[in-house]
Amino acid sequence: MLISRTHKSNFINYKNKINIFENIHKKLIFIILFLFLTSFYLLSKTNNIFTESKLYFLNKILINNGFIIKNIEILGVNHLDKDDIIKIINTYNNINIFNVNIKNIYREIKNNSWIKKVSVEIIHPNTIKILLTEKKPIAIWQNRYGNSLITKNGDVISEKNLEKFKSYLPIIIGQNAHKNVHSILNILSSNKDFVKNIWSLTFVNERRWDVHFNQGLTIRLPSKNVKNAWEKIVHLNQKFNILSLGLTEIDLRNSAQILGKVNIDKNLIFKKKHS
Repeated sequence: MLISRTHKSNFINYKNKINIFENIHKKLIFIILFLFLTSFYLLSKTNNIFTESKLYFLNKILINNGFIIKNIEILGVNHLDKDDIIKIINTYNNINIFNVNIKNIYREIKNNSWIKKVSVEIIHPNTIKILLTEKKPIAIWQNRYGNSLITKNGDVISEKNLEKFKSYLPIIIGQNAHKNVHSILNILSSNKDFVKNIWSLTFVNERRWDVHFNQGLTIRLPSKNVKNAWEKIVHLNQKFNILSLGLTEIDLRNSAQILGKVNIDKNLIFKKKHS
């Protein structure tokens, strides 16, 4: 019984050694084939010593031995449609991986309005790795050409499906509003609970902002000392909860005064008079 177990153990060890040697052998063959084919192919291209037909034949050998894009790794995607990137890569489906033009791929991807940064890497024998950094939208710009997402630098991002952004990004309106919105949003963000009720901002005469709330209130900010004016509004809201007062407008354009308008419901007044 002991002899049988020893024999079985030796057999397993022998089998494991064979598997290890086979794996090493396969890797050596792959490395040799890789070095030979790549050196041969690159040498032929640089020295122009082969005809087009021979290069075509060599290209086929490389493809048949796995030197072709099979794996596409795309990292850093949040809002961008991955299919837009894959379409660019798929134009290189029928050529060997050494003929894939990384510079062209980089340029085509960088042309996408979502892209802030991109790096493209070939990992032999069959993988292309793309690392993206997307731009961050801060508002939706409504203009005569349609609606676009806007970054803090005023860059325009083309996006067909804006519905998912409308729930948390304000709409901005006005000539060159996209170039000026970052500074006003920085000021408004001093009170996040209050700001979440804003649904749009209008850039008036390229000088100042009107802020529109979901509750029907419009705050007319001045062209100068905007931060001080906004601090007054925040203070008023903390004291009186101005969004619940039925106000339609608060005018702060004159720093010496604060003007307000109230929504007068004529039907409600009529009912009270005759009750």
